[in-house]
Amino acid sequence: MTLLLAQLILSGLVLGAIYALIALGYVIIYKATSVVNFAQGEAVMVGAYIGLSVYSFMHLPVPLVFAITMAVAALLGVIIERVAYRRLVGAPVISLIIATLAVGLILRNVVRLIFGPNVYPFPPLIANRPLRFAGLVTTPQNLLILGVSVTCMVLLFLYFRLTKWGKAMRAVSQNGTAAVLMGISVRKVFSMIWALSAALGALAGVLLAPLLVVNPDMGWIALKAFVVAILGGFQSLPGAVLGGFALGILENLAGFYIGSAVKDIVAYVVLIAILIARPTGLFAERTGKRV
Repeated sequence: MTLLLAQLILSGLVLGAIYALIALGYVIIYKATSVVNFAQGEAVMVGAYIGLSVYSFMHLPVPLVFAITMAVAALLGVIIERVAYRRLVGAPVISLIIATLAVGLILRNVVRLIFGPNVYPFPPLIANRPLRFAGLVTTPQNLLILGVSVTCMVLLFLYFRLTKWGKAMRAVSQNGTAAVLMGISVRKVFSMIWALSAALGALAGVLLAPLLVVNPDMGWIALKAFVVAILGGFQSLPGAVLGGFALGILENLAGFYIGSAVKDIVAYVVLIAILIARPTGLFAERTGKRV
């Protein structure tokens, strides 16, 4: 029983790592702009298509696939910020949210025009033979997902803590007016934030694609990452990571012990429970009101 539980937890951590990456994309934009980017799911989908094109058609090494996918997605994030967000600065938040929904629909339909409505299998990024250790069974693909995700999260936290632009992003998220007075270019910071969010979503799309199939509607998984962001407090980066792993494990346990049909509704049951019991999230940060 203990071994079975450990196996379920291990599988849940792999899924949770993908949830956490997508949720981080939600959180970093919301912290700085108070906007929920509902096009984050389309960033995941676009990343999967970019990765498929680079990996299957150009046959480049996996590290280059990750790098190119994130770079192209980051550029797309900058374009979206400048075209669909910057021109709406000062507009009601609901207008900005509607703009992100519109961007998501545009991206989805552009992908349909280019690739068609068909589904595409994504070849394994690494040899997928089973691995066994201490009685547990996993695959190199799962270990790659977990390793790349955790490494990316660690690098992201170090970036925010140690680099000039990371500190600038933190300053803008805490008080935009004070950041301007300190000489920080808020416009550049916003562009970088949207670029970083899109890159995280695209990386999650490449990691997720071999487990599913690539199609224009695969961005639905971002709805579960949205739940993760709420679970973590929506302004807490550590909360997004912990919430992602927690939801991945919970889904696996519920799917095994209760039924596979329950697995897909667990996230939304958790969402309702959190909104009722603790609307600010389990790991909410205390923040002052931005002027």
